[in-house]
Amino acid sequence: MAQIINVSLQNFESDISSPSMERPIVLTFVSARYPECSNLLTSLEKLSEELDFSLGKVDLDIPENQAFIQYFRISGVPDTRIIFKGEIADIIQGVMSEQALKERLSKHFLTESEKNRIAIEDALSNNDFETAFAFLNKALSEEPDNKKLKILQAKLLLALGDTEKAKNLLEEFKPQEEEYEIAKNLLQLLDFYAIAAKPETSEKESSLYKNAAILITENKYQEALELFLDILKMNKNWNDGAARTAMMTLFGVLGPKHALTWEYRAKLNTIWFI
Repeated sequence: MAQIINVSLQNFESDISSPSMERPIVLTFVSARYPECSNLLTSLEKLSEELDFSLGKVDLDIPENQAFIQYFRISGVPDTRIIFKGEIADIIQGVMSEQALKERLSKHFLTESEKNRIAIEDALSNNDFETAFAFLNKALSEEPDNKKLKILQAKLLLALGDTEKAKNLLEEFKPQEEEYEIAKNLLQLLDFYAIAAKPETSEKESSLYKNAAILITENKYQEALELFLDILKMNKNWNDGAARTAMMTLFGVLGPKHALTWEYRAKLNTIWFI
């Protein structure tokens, strides 16, 4: 259960070090002399409820708390440490956005199920299909009806070229389900497999589009996005804006947080709205 603890030399062992043997604790060092400390503290207090962690606050303006500076080798504030099993598991120096802070802290407070899912996503991103398959089998054996795992299973099937199984799996998702939009985007991705199998064409835009589709079947999304941009630069209205539609489909598959989505959405906007 989340707690906010005012930490001193007297209670550090009982309220921070000892409890950290069971679960990580967030410890932040702040000073009223620096306004940015207040901003970070507000975010940490909010996230302590959301992620369910205990937050220890060390006010360095209290004279006796100055001893923490040397002990933790603090060179500036705000300074935040993750304490786990009595040791420092992570150090966050300075201020970051609440979302970035949440992503950083989440790694320490994930369930086993969430850790497995992230491991699968990382393996898929690195085209390490053997590792993804091993983690996925283990996760599905424990949670056979988990929809997020089903999406990852479909992605793995697509990566392995088993489009029929992927299609059957994706068509099971219902509109009211949270993962439905992702499933719909992945079904649209299947269209690229059909385009990749079509005969060559002499039209330049069509040829580039086919080559981009082939790259997608090989999970080379960045190279495919570059080809779609090339088509847009030549003729952004080609085939009713097919290249733009294709890029939007890929953004849906990659997800809003993926680096390629951020990078190529900006490039697309630059071309499309000029």
